[in-house]
Amino acid sequence: MLRRLCAGFLILAALAVLILAGLWLSRHWWLAELGAYLVVDQPPERSGAIVAVSGSQERRQWAIELYRRGYADRLIFNVSDTSYYFGMPIDPVESIMQMASAAGIPRDSLLINPGISSTWEDARATRETVLKLGLRSILVVSSPFNMRRVCLTYKHRLGDLPLKMTFCSVPFEREKLSPESWWSRERELQMVVDEYIKIVFYEFKYFH
Repeated sequence: MLRRLCAGFLILAALAVLILAGLWLSRHWWLAELGAYLVVDQPPERSGAIVAVSGSQERRQWAIELYRRGYADRLIFNVSDTSYYFGMPIDPVESIMQMASAAGIPRDSLLINPGISSTWEDARATRETVLKLGLRSILVVSSPFNMRRVCLTYKHRLGDLPLKMTFCSVPFEREKLSPESWWSRERELQMVVDEYIKIVFYEFKYFH
C-alpha cells in the first residue's frame, strides 16, 4: 500500500514538474496571449463622434488625431476632476481646451463630460451624450490594455441603443508599450494585472 502511495506521489510530482517546465518554456507565448486578449483595435470608421475615454493624455491626443483625419465632426472627452502631470495637479478641462485650440479644432466641435471616476461612469456619461445628441455611431478611443474592459462595459451599457460602436486603441508606440514583452517592465505588468482584476470585478458587480 505504501509503495503504491509513494509511486502515485512520484507520478504526480513528475507531472507537476513537466507542467511547470512546459509553462516556463512557453511563457513568452502565453504571456503575449494574455496581453493580446486585452487589446481591441478595430479600423477607424467615419462616425458621428469620437469618444476619448477618461485616462491618459495619449487617449486625448489620439482622439484629436483621428478627428483631424476626418473620422468625425465632433469630439467627446470624458475626464476626471483632476489629472496629474509630473506629480502636479492640472485641470483636465483646461488642458483639453488648450490641446484642441493648438490643433485648430473649433470649440463647438467639443463636448467635455467631467467628473468621471471609472470606466462604468465613463460609459454612463457617453450613453447620456449619445441620447442627447441623437448619435447613431461613435468611435471609442482608449489605451491598448484598457480596451477590452472598455469594450465590454460600453456594450453592456449602450448595447441596447441603435448605435454602431467602433473601438480604436491608441497605438502601442504612442503609449510606449510593448505587447510582446509587457511582463518585463513594471509599469506594463501592473497595467495588465490591474485590468484582469478589474474585468473580474466588473463581471461580478456590473455584468450580472
